[in-house]
Amino acid sequence: MRKLALLLGVMFLLPLAAHAQGFDAYGGYSYFRLDSSPNTSSLNGYDLSFTDNFFKVFGVTGDLGGDYGHINGIGSTLHTFLVGPEVRFPSTVSPFARLMIGGAHVSGGGSSDTSFATAIGGGVDIHEGSILSFRPIQIDYIHTDFGGTAQNNLRYSIGVDFRF
Repeated sequence: MRKLALLLGVMFLLPLAAHAQGFDAYGGYSYFRLDSSPNTSSLNGYDLSFTDNFFKVFGVTGDLGGDYGHINGIGSTLHTFLVGPEVRFPSTVSPFARLMIGGAHVSGGGSSDTSFATAIGGGVDIHEGSILSFRPIQIDYIHTDFGGTAQNNLRYSIGVDFRF
């Protein structure tokens, strides 16, 4: 009975996977609001993500971000590298949500620190054809622990998504 259930499951899932496989590449502007206690810092930069869509509604995303500015008056850089699952509602206006884990690295003023990072977020893609999408909004809450202190950060991004 287990073998039959496994066989039927594989027979059902393989055609779905074969039909819906695809790859997305996103690039855009990033505004990062860093909780740098006792102050907050506004950083500007880029956000890149690559999603392997296993099914129409599910994929795995790798996200790389680089943001630059002043943290507590010191010229600094912040890089994030995250990976995790993404779910989406496939339509002309396609909302998505994702949960990611990874790391973040900050440097400036002759010092640097790396932290474990978690993120939860989402956004909306507006499809402009079979390959190109416009992403007017992507918001990610990113939690870091630089210097042993918890930071609750917010990243807003806008850009374009290419589907292959």
